[in-house]
Amino acid sequence: MHLINRLSVWLVCLCLTGGIQAKNLPGPSAGKYTVVYTPSAETGIAQKPAMELARKLTEMTGNRIAVAADTLSSLRGKRISLQWEQTFSPFAYRVVANRKFISIKAGGEWAMEYAASLVADRIAGKTGFGNYTLEGTVEGKMLFPRRRDVNLRILVDNIWDYSAETLPKAWEQAGIDCRDKHRAPQFAQMVRAYMPDVLALQEYNRHMHNEFYPLIQAYGYEIAYDSGDGPWNNTPLFFLKDSVELKEVKYHLYTPEQWCNAGTKSFAWAVFRQKSTGTVFALMNTHLWWKSDKAQPGSTMARAAQIRLLMADAEIIRQKYDCPIFVVGDMNSEEPSVPIQQFLQAGYLPCHSIATVYANKDNGHHVCSPSEVGRRESKRKSVKREVGAIDHCLLYNAKEGDEVKVFDCIQSYFTVLLTDHYPNLIDAALKR
Repeated sequence: MHLINRLSVWLVCLCLTGGIQAKNLPGPSAGKYTVVYTPSAETGIAQKPAMELARKLTEMTGNRIAVAADTLSSLRGKRISLQWEQTFSPFAYRVVANRKFISIKAGGEWAMEYAASLVADRIAGKTGFGNYTLEGTVEGKMLFPRRRDVNLRILVDNIWDYSAETLPKAWEQAGIDCRDKHRAPQFAQMVRAYMPDVLALQEYNRHMHNEFYPLIQAYGYEIAYDSGDGPWNNTPLFFLKDSVELKEVKYHLYTPEQWCNAGTKSFAWAVFRQKSTGTVFALMNTHLWWKSDKAQPGSTMARAAQIRLLMADAEIIRQKYDCPIFVVGDMNSEEPSVPIQQFLQAGYLPCHSIATVYANKDNGHHVCSPSEVGRRESKRKSVKREVGAIDHCLLYNAKEGDEVKVFDCIQSYFTVLLTDHYPNLIDAALKR
């Protein structure tokens, strides 16, 4: 499963040294092959799927399936090759197979993982080493089902407010389109891939809304607060209508304008009821003032004041509904700073610190701007979430039995070219 790829690395190492025993044997053919990949420190698109494919084949055949970079001059014999194909869309794949060679090409990690799983299934069915071609796309597919013990999934992302119709020079020179009409379908596929019950976005402008919202409406989502012709909500919430029902919603624009950045800094919250269980929960989504104290004196205290406003509304929700409250968003503050410490001192719990199955500890930020094409490099003060992260996901007023199972920072390469923030995912089990 993609969400726990990092946890399964040790399994890959174990299986490649013969530590996993065969469960079923599709025949000896697979054992004669080496899984190879084209390495890339920047994208990492092929390596993880290659390791996972080798793990599966080792399990199926009982033979040690080697994994190697295709740059090794010593490679000989039959291969299953995984390669990133830049000319493909991020979600397209193509498999070409004969009795000596299987080529898997894809435009992104998710497509590569999917295509590799198709090859593994054919090998398990003893049809994997003939002559065949498979091609298609994972767009429109739900790719990452939640654990059986999870009954709430929340997806959060700052999607980068770039609404110009022209390409920045740096992006044009790189041959990459960062305009909303190009990014919106990819954001929509991210939503489709995970199918969260609730989606929280920041830096969400009207221009992106026109491109993005119709796409996720087709998947069953509805916006919780419709700005209409009034002040625009840059921190909206969307919910899956078949999963939850909206009980109450509020939008609040931070004031004064000095700390609001042209009306873009705000918070929105909504209270929902799960249709399957009747459980009530709340989600608060915010984007705080962004400048440093050096750039604008008083900025840290401005963020602290904005958080106190949000916390005041959280108390209103607690008094009225007595339900678990998730607080998420781009807070432009690291965990040790005064603004976030207010949360911690009041009993708010960071989801990354309480997740019981898996927690991603990366800071969640990377380079991407009009002047810099997206890449994995982070300019935060630390790569560690506890020190360098400015995107936060917290839980308040949890009940006995409420549990955050997974906190993930989704780092598939295609997200790097969409925004400077990796999406955050919360999988929780709320008391029924």
